[in-house]
Amino acid sequence: MEQIMAKFWWRSSKHRTGIHWCTWSHLTRPKSMGGLGFRDLCQFNVALLAKQCWRLLKQPNCFMAQVLKARYYPRTDFLNSSLGARPSFIWRNIWSAKGLIEKGYGWRIGSGNQVNIWNEPWLPGSDGGRVRNHDINIQFTKVADLIDASNAMWRYDVLEGLFDEEHRRKICSIPLSRSALNDELVWRPVGSGTYSVKSGYRLLRDERLLPPGVHSNDQSTDLTKFYTELWDISLPAKVKITMWRIAHNFLPTFANLQVRRLNVNNVCSLCQSASETIDHLMRDCWFSRQLLGYQGVHLPTGSISISWKDWLASFFINLHEKHKKVYMVSLWSIWFTRNKVVHEGCEVSVRESMSFVEAFLQENEVVQVASCPPIVVAHGQWQAPIGDIVKLNFDSAYNAHAKESTSGVICRNDNGFIMASCVCPHMYVADAFVAEALSCLQAVIFAKELGFRRVVIEGDSQTVIKKVCSSNADGLLISPIVQDIKEASKDFESVAYRFVRREANNAAHTLAREGRSLCSPTYWIEEAPPGATSAARLDKEGLDPQP
Repeated sequence: MEQIMAKFWWRSSKHRTGIHWCTWSHLTRPKSMGGLGFRDLCQFNVALLAKQCWRLLKQPNCFMAQVLKARYYPRTDFLNSSLGARPSFIWRNIWSAKGLIEKGYGWRIGSGNQVNIWNEPWLPGSDGGRVRNHDINIQFTKVADLIDASNAMWRYDVLEGLFDEEHRRKICSIPLSRSALNDELVWRPVGSGTYSVKSGYRLLRDERLLPPGVHSNDQSTDLTKFYTELWDISLPAKVKITMWRIAHNFLPTFANLQVRRLNVNNVCSLCQSASETIDHLMRDCWFSRQLLGYQGVHLPTGSISISWKDWLASFFINLHEKHKKVYMVSLWSIWFTRNKVVHEGCEVSVRESMSFVEAFLQENEVVQVASCPPIVVAHGQWQAPIGDIVKLNFDSAYNAHAKESTSGVICRNDNGFIMASCVCPHMYVADAFVAEALSCLQAVIFAKELGFRRVVIEGDSQTVIKKVCSSNADGLLISPIVQDIKEASKDFESVAYRFVRREANNAAHTLAREGRSLCSPTYWIEEAPPGATSAARLDKEGLDPQP
């Protein structure tokens, strides 16, 4: 199938196969790494089969899982199963994809009773999630042994005796819930924790492209930025693909045809003064220089020591934004003109090519404007609650380096007056989403402590608000915090959670930033720190007048 697709991609007509300028594996690289993002069908098939593996893990009571378990792994689970004797075609293929699941699965900690400390992947991070380079202490086997269940806190005294500082920080960054949550298998490569064929294929692809010891940043930064910008520019695909072929020297210039042992006269078709290589045709030829110069794109002069691809990437990313489209369409026009000269015997005209480029760009702009939907600007002003409802705005200030955050919560009534405010620091915070979830929980706890019965809680983290409003459970890291929020919300007469833009949450944002200098939870009644007070005053002044 890949051979058929490659022939279709490279052929120039129905009856000619064309020249295959690169291998299929090159085309299957992601666009940011110089490929075209085509699927490697072998790896894609493994990713599809892994979907069934994930189903066996997550739905052990389904009919298919029960049949396979009874036949192939009656005394263990799927992850510890073996291929067995005389396996069926179905089981052989599903079992072959188990290795992919083993690379990406992990545990989201609830009670910790199901997870072995030393053998299972349960730590956050991108290094596999397992405890490494530590002596096994058989006195502690389950993660539950590390948790103080009565307070939903990690037992720091036990952690200090078992793990080094790095492992302790990772463990303490795992949120715990006061609710009785079960441990849950999650797919670590994606935030939702649910396996998808796309994420499985990406894991296989990255493993093939980046073997152990090689990192994604080993590729030139200029090349990565060039490829990214190339495919993001709003031009037709034919222009971008031609630009991609120019960058890789995948065009049938006379120099390339000679390399492939074709008997051609290797002289530039446009200037008749040099060998027709890709760098000469697109950079050194007088036709190219004049065409680009008239468009405001000035090429360097003198000898160039770096390769054509590196030079093109460096030159392109340093162009002004308005000239990048012009440059790409101009190179496409140069190749179009060269083909007309070679195959139709037309005369070279810089003026005609320049008119063609200008007309093409104008037409493309018209199409882009016509295809863009009208932009609707959402209201960005803080709105007061209605009646006796109290509105609490929350936000967090997160320090990624120290893995710390500060929550800020400000309470206001229907007139916009500050009723109370607080800031609360948190240590061992895994990421910004956890920081926002902790701030939302702090808002709920603060409202309960103040005795409010009807509240509206607003924040500018859409992910947190969606998860709190959703009834579905998932494998997100913030799920234990979300569960605590839902449990605490049951004590209110009415509670609503709303997502707002940063402009409508400025008072809480300012409060969280001001609170970073405080080392302990701090509360204010009918007031707030100066910055938050000023922001709240601006919100009050911007309220619509009451009828």
